[in-house]
Amino acid sequence: MARRIVVRGEGTTRQTILTAAAKRFASASYDEVSLRDISADVDVDVAYVHRSFGSKENLFREVLASRRIEPPFLNVGVEALARYLAKGVIERSHMKDHQQPDPLLILMHSLTSIKAGAIVGEWLQTDFIEPLHRKIGDSTSSRASMIMSLLIGFSILRNLIQISAATEIDSAQAEMLIARAIEGIMSNDSRNEA
Repeated sequence: MARRIVVRGEGTTRQTILTAAAKRFASASYDEVSLRDISADVDVDVAYVHRSFGSKENLFREVLASRRIEPPFLNVGVEALARYLAKGVIERSHMKDHQQPDPLLILMHSLTSIKAGAIVGEWLQTDFIEPLHRKIGDSTSSRASMIMSLLIGFSILRNLIQISAATEIDSAQAEMLIARAIEGIMSNDSRNEA
């Protein structure tokens, strides 16, 4: 009987490592997470984790890539975009997949690390800011970056830090205020340009 040769990081063990890493990165700062901790979580040798991913940075990058989805706002007309994005950030807490670590937690825990911050920046730029930039016809992507900053900031205040001003505001009112802010950012009025 021929032995099957396992290609570097192939199969269910690799996926199990990615899942364990995502949970670690969602619950502790990037700098606190070690390959040794992740390998212990899945009961494999740390050398296997290193061989499979090359480095903690590559593993982190793959964790983010595994959460990659086509931004749902691509299927919404520009005239309805502000309301759609505002509604999405308000309803976000009800749409969590409890089987998967929250990408917002991974983002939040990575903010203290220069290495992880750069990787998260690449991920946000590629997966969200660039598609939004193309959608709204933003010549420099500065408007798309501002919109993303607003959405992430509000989501962090409401869903993670749970600031009372963000959690106690009526959802319909919060949605309306966020939509108005996004509409203002998207405005092509040259007087608003810096």
